Amino acid sequence: METNYKVAYEHEWKVLKTRDLNEVAKRRVAIYDEEKNQIRLKFLNNDYILDCNEETIVREKDGFVHSAETSVIILNYLGYTEIDTEKSDKWISMKEIPNGGMQFFPAFYKNTVIHLINKYGYDLDGFEQSCLELGGVPCNVGDKGFEFEVFPKVSVRVGLWEGDDEIAPGVNVLFNKDVQNFMHVEAAIGMGMYIGKQILKNEISGLL
Repeated sequence: METNYKVAYEHEWKVLKTRDLNEVAKRRVAIYDEEKNQIRLKFLNNDYILDCNEETIVREKDGFVHSAETSVIILNYLGYTEIDTEKSDKWISMKEIPNGGMQFFPAFYKNTVIHLINKYGYDLDGFEQSCLELGGVPCNVGDKGFEFEVFPKVSVRVGLWEGDDEIAPGVNVLFNKDVQNFMHVEAAIGMGMYIGKQILKNEISGLL
């Protein structure tokens, strides 16, 4: 694991393990096995097992282990706050996420949005195919838009406006309006970058 993310990974485990894990599971729509001290959580259409003794996170079906960056996002969703609420059905852009969204947007645009525009700005069908393969559900954003249930209480929408000879293409990434109730702003941005990378089929460096 990269040094900075290893420190963050260890910190997120420490925070999570201070929580009542039965309550965590109820709040975040997960399953806690008290005997095994394990949490089962759905992350982007796959079940993951978090072993709280070994401090490991593996995909249940094949044992795949994500990078430290992505693992931190998973842990942050579970342990960041003790707020118990349903997710909002209203949407905001990254710039509108409180406590840092505006600050981090330029880097997000450079590292994620511009790559989506460059690859799919004139290829609406390719964008649709990639989103469907990732489990996206069509939604009303852009010329084509897709919603991804990243966690049970947190989703991301990605919409593409196709370009032509007169109009430049565009991409918009939206988050549940109350995403800050479930994740730190940096984790939410990391989540947006993760979705972007998966749509791009891992053609840029970043999260796995």
